[in-house]
Amino acid sequence: MESLSAKKSKRMLVDFTNPNPKCPREIFLDLNNNCNCKCFFCGNTKIAGYAYLDKALAFRVMKEFYDMGTREIALYATGEPFLRNDLAEFVSKAKKIGYEYVFITSNGILATPERAKAVLDAGLDSIKFSVNAGTRESYKKVHGVDQFEAVVRNIKWFHEYRKESGLRYKIYASMVPTHITKDEGKALAGAIGAFVDELDYRGCSNQGGNMIENNMTEQIDAKNLLGSLRKGQFTGKCPDIFSRCVVTPEGYLSACCVDYQNYLVTADLNTTSAKDAWNNEVYVALRKRHISGDLETLICYNCINNQSGETVPLTKRHAKPFTKKGRIPA
Repeated sequence: MESLSAKKSKRMLVDFTNPNPKCPREIFLDLNNNCNCKCFFCGNTKIAGYAYLDKALAFRVMKEFYDMGTREIALYATGEPFLRNDLAEFVSKAKKIGYEYVFITSNGILATPERAKAVLDAGLDSIKFSVNAGTRESYKKVHGVDQFEAVVRNIKWFHEYRKESGLRYKIYASMVPTHITKDEGKALAGAIGAFVDELDYRGCSNQGGNMIENNMTEQIDAKNLLGSLRKGQFTGKCPDIFSRCVVTPEGYLSACCVDYQNYLVTADLNTTSAKDAWNNEVYVALRKRHISGDLETLICYNCINNQSGETVPLTKRHAKPFTKKGRIPA
């Protein structure tokens, strides 16, 4: 199985000149857009209304994308996957369809042995824990909840269960250092380093143009797209437009995994097949704008250039603009 570093490198292996790619390399099913953490740097804190993805729709779309050629699937995007009590069913369905790599990112609070065992036994290939502090005190300030010790305990269980069960899933963790936790990388490594396969330190980003206010407290590197593409990797163009897509909890197809406002929705999968939605005129036009660099008024422009210009959604009827402010850091 590929390492986390190898997956990052593969993310850049796209044709930035083709507005009609055959299929996405990976799809994200946003099973729900709610979260039990309120990280101050995350756009999720500004979502006013939450939704849960319909299971029948999700299963249909999973099969349609697989038939197109997609082989990797994420069961999360803007929300916490373990808030779904039926998460194991989605993993099982993806593996039965034939997906080669099924993965999630979780804050780990609800990834208890009671909940996680069924998900792992269903065939999950990897989990990445988002742990954005190295101490209990800082974790509470960043995440907005006092759950650091519970998360460490759950990560340790994942490590122990892998040895006990003989399953081969990967265990990753990531940290977004902020002004509160910039010196806590070693502390986090000391707490969980022995229990994970890789610990990734990501840059703080503007969250796909949704959190420009992070510039008030953090130093945002405009050459580090979403905090995960380092200098030397970032080309000035977004690879995800050509190789990823997201099924939102409402059943829409979006071009971005942090499209908290549905500003990059290209189609309604409730009434459209995955194949038709992936290369419809709205999606093709969006890719052409990325190819030419004509991104002004798109949230993509704010993301790539770390700007705060006025934005317009691709399909206004599907958009849900923020109606509340995010959490102010402690």
